[in-house]
Amino acid sequence: MKIIASLLFVIAVLFASAVEARQTINGCEIKRRTSCPGVNLSGQDLTKSNLSNSNFSGANLSGANLSADKISDANLTRANLADANLAGAVMTLTYLDNANLSRANLSKADLSYGSLQNANLKRASLVGANLSMVNLKGADLTDANARGAILAMTNLANANLTRTDLSEVMLVGSDMRNAILEGAIFCKTTMPDRSVNNSGCPK
Repeated sequence: MKIIASLLFVIAVLFASAVEARQTINGCEIKRRTSCPGVNLSGQDLTKSNLSNSNFSGANLSGANLSADKISDANLTRANLADANLAGAVMTLTYLDNANLSRANLSKADLSYGSLQNANLKRASLVGANLSMVNLKGADLTDANARGAILAMTNLANANLTRTDLSEVMLVGSDMRNAILEGAIFCKTTMPDRSVNNSGCPK
């Protein structure tokens, strides 16, 4: 019995060590309230983690899988999230100013009350995402797909919406002053004044 108990203890220690090892990547503890500015987490699988209240400013998260993560009230300013998978992530109150989110998958993500000022969202997927009350001033959404997204009371001043798919998007109360709308697709789109824009619907 003592031998069995000893073996079980060794297995438990090894398992705990393995779990602990998986929680630390390139010196960064993958947990809530962690602080890893500038860390390289490119291509890492971080699905269903809780990174709320964390500092990842300037971090390299390109190609990382962050789907269904909790990243609320976090600092991701100037972070590189190009090609990252953030589908279904909860990112409320998160700062993504000047972040690179080109080609990122943000479908059904909740970014409400956050800030993406001057962020690069070229060719990003924002299908069904919640971007209400978000600061997107000066952001570049060229060729982004925002079909069915909620952008109510959102700041889109000076944003680049060239060829952005805004079909079925809710824009009630949003600030679109000086936004570039060349080639943007409007179909069943609820505009800031609550009018419905069907100018881009297939005929």
